Amino acid sequence: ISSEAVTLGNNLVIRGNSIYSIAGGPTWHNAEANANKLGGHLVTINDAEENQWLVDNLSGRDDYYNVGYYDQYWIGLDQNTAGEWSWSSGEDLIYENWYPGFPNDPSNFYGQLHGEIALSATNQGWRSEAGFWNDEIFGAGGHYGIAETPFVRRGDSAYVIVEGPTWDEAEANANKLGGHLVTINDAEENDWLVNNFPNETIWYTYWIGLNDENEDGAFYN
Repeated sequence: ISSEAVTLGNNLVIRGNSIYSIAGGPTWHNAEANANKLGGHLVTINDAEENQWLVDNLSGRDDYYNVGYYDQYWIGLDQNTAGEWSWSSGEDLIYENWYPGFPNDPSNFYGQLHGEIALSATNQGWRSEAGFWNDEIFGAGGHYGIAETPFVRRGDSAYVIVEGPTWDEAEANANKLGGHLVTINDAEENDWLVNNFPNETIWYTYWIGLNDENEDGAFYN
């Protein structure tokens, strides 16, 4: 369980009850897996306001490959073999902002299967206007993705379930969100955690911030 007041860094921004961050690629599946480690998915874009917010707040951060693919990111759109699109988060597809002529016909030989967004305008085809979406084949044009991690607020802290499986891996994933594994300061907070995260793991157990790495048997947060 990750907590601590979130420190906004170069690749970490809060909007509503979601933390948006940059997820490493290069493929869509790599980026989605990295978003999962942070307790979320590749971003679900629900309306034009959120789409523009991404352009305004996250543009200019992707230099993964070369200038030809500059400033485009994987989003959570995934296409099945029937050509149907859905969000990896499971949310309904209620808003779309495809560049005219996209997505391509799913019967196309190249079978473009995943969605991406251009956050800066260039003179390269569909990226001529910031905010448009494109469909991309598998891992072609590898780059980063935008992860969206929902969180629960309590006071000045954001609580998120991050992946392990080890304590060190869970702590590292919490660090990527600007925090640490949870510090539990009193019985009230302990009970709050029990009531708000009762069945997120199969064994109903979670790593917390206590460890005795510095001195065996002496536990510290």
